[in-house]
Amino acid sequence: MPPKPLSHWLPILDWLPRSRGAQLRDDLLAGVITALLLVPQGMALALLAGLPPIVGLYAGILPPLVYALFGTSRTLAVGPVSVAALLVANALAGTAADPGSAEWLQGAITLAALSAGILLLMGLLRLGELANFLSHPVLSGFTSGAAVIIIVSQLPQLTGIALPRDAGTLTQLGHLFMELPRLDPGPLIYGVVALLLLLMARKAPLLKPLARLGIPPRATLLASRTAPLMVVLGATAIAAFTLPLLPVAVVGDIPAGLPVPSLQFLAGDHWLELLPAALVISIIGYVESVSVARVLAWRRRERVDPNRELIALGASNAGAALTGTMPVAGGFARSMVNFEAGARSQLAGIVTALLVALSALLFTPVFRYLPLAVLAAVIIAAVIPLIDVKALKAAWRFDHADGLALMVTFLGVVLVDIELGLAAGLLLSVGTFLWRTGHPHAAVVGRVPGTEHFRNEERHHVETWPHLLLLRMDESLYFANTAFLEQVVARRVAERPELQHVVLICSAVNRIDHSALETLEQLAENLALSNIVFHLAEVKGPVMDRLRGSGLLEAMGDGRVFLSSEEAVEYLGTHPRPNGNEQENQDSPSAENHP
Repeated sequence: MPPKPLSHWLPILDWLPRSRGAQLRDDLLAGVITALLLVPQGMALALLAGLPPIVGLYAGILPPLVYALFGTSRTLAVGPVSVAALLVANALAGTAADPGSAEWLQGAITLAALSAGILLLMGLLRLGELANFLSHPVLSGFTSGAAVIIIVSQLPQLTGIALPRDAGTLTQLGHLFMELPRLDPGPLIYGVVALLLLLMARKAPLLKPLARLGIPPRATLLASRTAPLMVVLGATAIAAFTLPLLPVAVVGDIPAGLPVPSLQFLAGDHWLELLPAALVISIIGYVESVSVARVLAWRRRERVDPNRELIALGASNAGAALTGTMPVAGGFARSMVNFEAGARSQLAGIVTALLVALSALLFTPVFRYLPLAVLAAVIIAAVIPLIDVKALKAAWRFDHADGLALMVTFLGVVLVDIELGLAAGLLLSVGTFLWRTGHPHAAVVGRVPGTEHFRNEERHHVETWPHLLLLRMDESLYFANTAFLEQVVARRVAERPELQHVVLICSAVNRIDHSALETLEQLAENLALSNIVFHLAEVKGPVMDRLRGSGLLEAMGDGRVFLSSEEAVEYLGTHPRPNGNEQENQDSPSAENHP
């Protein structure tokens, strides 16, 4: 195999030389639009994680630049994300540090470093496809539950009522209800008005007046995406002049400057204590990133490499740790904005990072009077779309087990604990899979008259033969379903005393493990004791290759391996065993001529 080109490992070498003309213009515009969204969101998400606002801006500088070097998605916007911010706050709440303290920040940096190590190790081991084991219902239930927790966590900023830090969500809501008479009108007015403006900016009917003015649809849509920054700047200006009249908590002084790369994170504590939380942050962040990257890549017929995405996201989190900030991932909302703004390559991400760096260096004093309630509104508006009621309805309608996994995950996250809720959903999802594969669909089939098609005799009018049982297993055979197979065959044999042949149709069997092989050997021997011959039909080539080197064919005795069910019927259906002892014609189809 020839060595892979350098651009395989550094995709920037592939797309950067093509960045010219219209593509360059589109990337520049998309980078500006995404930066306008990232600046207020970054500060808000840092506060959600219990960190100073400037840390959220730092998360949008070096990590996107690193991802631009290694990432295979042309439009994924890497930076701080809401779910990771919540997980950071939840993980650090179990330590002795206080939100906003140096120890709390050190813990967040440690989580970024651990996430980097986990993702890079997974990438080196090529474990990108492991994320597929996190089913969509479980992921939907987790993100919906996390969104609810995030919203509740922002209510103190909107109402001025402190909530018990270590209490559950329901307890916090109950406390808030009891304290409603102490509602602070200042943050409530700022927060509610800002939230309404942010939600209204997304509504298509409200954008129609702009369209009537002759503004192109794309420009109208992009204008709505800048709403968070416009709302933040407007609220900051109003608060600066009305603070004495309408008191409200504000961000205060934000130190200007750029992050200085440092290895100081290596001196952090709680590495082992924070490792489980870092594992959850890594997996959830990776799944979210790859999911949106694949969706956007499909729209342009591009390809995303899951294993190289692990490397890219791991390197991005290493950049986050080096610059003293929180774990990062690909954000769904910002990536969609980046895509809709016309981004063609990661040059848009580089432009976004440079503009965020410029904001951190020069414009942080602008946000001194920014009300915290407005940042809370920015967070709430960003996570409301994560509450996916449609997914629950669709999952329950199609498959009750998937709907139950979604609900268990959601309720576990909201009512018990974030990690435990996710673990419960995963266990239920995996348990359901194991139960289903351990109890697969097994059909007794017959031939549709006048054809060579074989169908379930309980669903179709088919030809059957008293001395011949055709059994189709619709699942690969492995240790979890071998007992089920034995039970099905034993029950059918007991129901048909005239039975002479059992044919196991393996058209849906893609693999047979050693446990299943031993079961098949024992089954053939047990049937032989009852004067019944065991046969196979429609065995796939790779499966047959493994069976040839086993003892199954010998255990089958007079049994044969038929190329098709029709071939089995043509031979066995016309060759009953009158006295139960006659040997079959040795020229019948066998394993030796099976393809």
